[in-house]
Amino acid sequence: MRAETAGECLRDIGLGENAERIAALLRADRIPEARRALRGLRCGLLEEMHASQRRVDRMDWLLRALDSREDAGASGARKER
Repeated sequence: MRAETAGECLRDIGLGENAERIAALLRADRIPEARRALRGLRCGLLEEMHASQRRVDRMDWLLRALDSREDAGASGARKER
């Protein structure tokens, strides 16, 4: 893999200055260090994704609770008529 291609890919991912640091490691043929850095960044991205998923799950729970409450209120209003 060419370091320039890898650097472009890293920039596309949005790694900013980390992209330049890893590209420099690749240019210097320091593959194990580049791999370690990439794995660390990947781990951080996965943790962000999981945190985001937990927020979405909580929002879904809240929406379902509101829907249930609204449905219960609507059926109660129909019974009073």
